[in-house]
Amino acid sequence: MMKRLILVLFIIFGTLSFSAFDKVVIGVINDNYENPIISGTINRGGLANLLFGMKKDGDFARQMYQNLSDADKIEFIIEKHDESALISLLKIFEKRKYKGQMEITEVASSENKNIRQIAEKNKWTYNVYPFAREISGTVKISGNDMNKGEFVEGLFQDAKSKLK
Repeated sequence: MMKRLILVLFIIFGTLSFSAFDKVVIGVINDNYENPIISGTINRGGLANLLFGMKKDGDFARQMYQNLSDADKIEFIIEKHDESALISLLKIFEKRKYKGQMEITEVASSENKNIRQIAEKNKWTYNVYPFAREISGTVKISGNDMNKGEFVEGLFQDAKSKLK
């Protein structure tokens, strides 16, 4: 009986500990795509995040708010597994009554209802795309127009490599 209990606990905690994704939020101030603010949290595994995740997301959100709150326009770009970090950040902007324009771009198969509610309540724009390459529009980089979807794809790759 004791062996089974130990085995079950080992399986549960092992699964929780090794199912990990880093969380990355990209912030673009006043359409300046050449100098995005890339920030995130390094995932310590499911168990550690279960125990300490809320504090980690809150600390990240406060730091990101300090970096971005003076901008007239902000765009946040995330992937599906980064939603909890972004929600923490959006709640701070909402609580402190951010008056500028905000656009939220998410790469996911479906939208997040919490992000949608916060965005609608504050008259912010929320767009969801199934793949980064499908993000419409262009951005100016070194005076040249570049496909926004391709640019965002590259940003995600850079951000993830910097967190490791």
